[in-house]
Amino acid sequence: MINTFHEIIQEICDENQIRYSFLSKDWVIMLEKEGKTRFIAGYKFDLNSHGIGLVADDKYALYEVLKSKKIPVIEHNIVYRPTNHLDYAIGCNSYEYVKEYFLKNHQHIVIKPNDGSCGKNVFHVTNINEIDAILDKIFVKHYSISICPFYDIKHEYRAIMLNGELELLYAKYLPVVVGDGTKTIRQLLVEWNHNYFIDKLKDDKYDKVLPAGEKFEYNWKFNLSQGSIARKVEDPLLATKITTLAQRVCKEIDIRFGSIDIIETAKGELFVLEVNSGVMTEGYLNLHKEEYPVVKKIYQKAIESLFLEK
Repeated sequence: MINTFHEIIQEICDENQIRYSFLSKDWVIMLEKEGKTRFIAGYKFDLNSHGIGLVADDKYALYEVLKSKKIPVIEHNIVYRPTNHLDYAIGCNSYEYVKEYFLKNHQHIVIKPNDGSCGKNVFHVTNINEIDAILDKIFVKHYSISICPFYDIKHEYRAIMLNGELELLYAKYLPVVVGDGTKTIRQLLVEWNHNYFIDKLKDDKYDKVLPAGEKFEYNWKFNLSQGSIARKVEDPLLATKITTLAQRVCKEIDIRFGSIDIIETAKGELFVLEVNSGVMTEGYLNLHKEEYPVVKKIYQKAIESLFLEK
């Protein structure tokens, strides 16, 4: 089944006389024009270097790189499997190391795959007795794990950048609803994000009428793939600050095309959360179908940049 991303790429290619081929079970799109061949692998365009792409995909590596550039970035530390006894893993290859880190950080940390995405297997930990089971679960599929302090996040922002310029900026809002004394939690969540929640709330607990003024938090993660919604950033001063930080990231580590995720803490501080060297927009378009021309234009400009390269 063709997804929205593939449809957009096909439209752009058809309109610009670019030959395209879907290869490797549609994971690779090969683009050909005027004797030049370019590639899109997954959501990654042939614009960023392979090296920085690998850095961006590694949460700990990215933290170290941005920290060395004196860019405000949330702290990440790496954990290897206890069976890994190679030199680079010594000192951070035990469950005890994670528990010590947990205690040093006020018994409030986040554990996640070091190379993960879309908020999968990301755990907010406040109980030391949960750590072993969480590490066991993640290590089944991942070579390394990232641990970081829990940040009191007010909002998370995504800045899609191309050639140093901002193409799209939006804020992510958590799926938190407030009761009115008449509607059930299910009704409130469906109103909050109809496309996501319409078929996901089977548990009886969602039948409860939420008392007026009482909050219900469905999820603490800002991922659009897990119920959060996206809205444009209305404050021009804030938008400028976010854009400036995103541009600084792109310039310092040579990101030509990517999404820069930035958090704003309850204290108003901005920190880079992660850098995505692949640009995904399905979650945003599911919420804002009217933005299809905007998103299509971004990908069109990215493809044009591909063929400007020698």
